[in-house]
Amino acid sequence: NPDLIEKSLLNHSKNKEKKEFQIALENLKKNQNPTIDRKKSDVIIYEFFDYNCGYCKSVVPDLLEVFQEDKKISIVFVELPILHQSSVTAALAALAAHQQKKYMEFHINLMKHNGRIDEKIIFEIAKKINLNISKFKKDFSNSKLMAMVDRNRIIAKKLKLKGTPAFIIGNKIYPYAMKKEEIVRAINLTRKE
Repeated sequence: NPDLIEKSLLNHSKNKEKKEFQIALENLKKNQNPTIDRKKSDVIIYEFFDYNCGYCKSVVPDLLEVFQEDKKISIVFVELPILHQSSVTAALAALAAHQQKKYMEFHINLMKHNGRIDEKIIFEIAKKINLNISKFKKDFSNSKLMAMVDRNRIIAKKLKLKGTPAFIIGNKIYPYAMKKEEIVRAINLTRKE
C-alpha cells in the first residue's frame, strides 16, 4: 500500500527530526551559555543572537519585559556571531564579562550601541561597568570561550537556523524577531503542552 509506506516514511522523518532537536537542546544545555534564571522556572527561552544584528537589538526590551513580568521563565543567551568578524569579538568580550559575573550589564550595553561594534566600544563598555580590565583582556583571548561559540554554531546548524535572532521556546523554534505578545503566546503554548 503506497499510502501506508508514505505515512510510515513521514512518521520516521518526523521522529528523526524530533530526536535531532532533543539532542541539539541537550548540547545547548551542556554548553553553559549565560543565563538569567529563576529557581522555579517552568519555561526556558533560548535566544540565538548577534551583537551586530539590528533585529536582535530590537527584541531586547520586549524579552526583558517578559522576564520581569513572568516569574517562572529563564532566558539562555546563545552567542551566535554570524554577521561580521566584529560579531565574534563582541561575543567573546561578552563571555569574558560573564567570567566576572557582569554579563547582563555588558550584554545590554552592547545591544544599546548603534552601529558596528569594535574593540574601542568593547573596552569603553568594560570600563563603564567596572570590569577588571587585565582579567577581561586575559579572558577575552581564552580559547575555551571560542570553543563555546563554535559549539553554539554547530548546534545552530543542526537546528537549521539561518539567521538571528532565533528563539527556542519549549519544543518550537521561532526563527525571527519576536514581539512581546508573540513571546507571551509561545510561553503559554509551551505551558499547555
